[in-house]
Amino acid sequence: MNAVDLLVRLAAWSTELVGIVWLVTAAWFAAVRRDSAGGKIRHFFGTLLPEPWMIVGIVVIIVALHLLPHGMWDPITWQVRVLVAVGSVLVIAGSALMVWARLALGAMWAGRPMIQQEHELRTGGPYQVVRHPIYTGILAIVGGAVVMAGGSSFVVFAFVLGWLLRRVRVEDRMLVGTFGSNYEDYRHQVPALVPFAPPRARELV
Repeated sequence: MNAVDLLVRLAAWSTELVGIVWLVTAAWFAAVRRDSAGGKIRHFFGTLLPEPWMIVGIVVIIVALHLLPHGMWDPITWQVRVLVAVGSVLVIAGSALMVWARLALGAMWAGRPMIQQEHELRTGGPYQVVRHPIYTGILAIVGGAVVMAGGSSFVVFAFVLGWLLRRVRVEDRMLVGTFGSNYEDYRHQVPALVPFAPPRARELV
């Protein structure tokens, strides 16, 4: 196995690790929650799953990509080993960032915008680099797929980017309403998604 093949395999394993961490942590925090059994189950699914429209959107995109002629993506599809390696590194880095941020957020995390019980503002660890490191990790993973192969991954990237930019606006409004000036100050100091973004762009990216 050469270095590029190893990176591809590590990238695949890293995305699987993200799924495992998400499932295990959602189950753990629901289990230790002081609530009835039914409340714990509702909390598990309520925090693990995104908004219904997001689930519908994913299904629509999957079906649409399946129905479209595969040959239409040939002009923007490639298999360049250098790009495969670079894309794999992006996927691995994005997965690592997501896991780090998920563990740092702990019981405050949810798969949809919501304020948890005794919610605390996280500004340390990965949250010192970007305000929404899990979203940055998702962009890195999908962007890595674009770099690796192109093709229909461009459509997925466009959908994910639009969804995440909307999520940033929704969550920032929610967190300002909860934490007031503390979050406003944090928002001006730390970019939303792109590390080291210039001050004028930090509220958006």
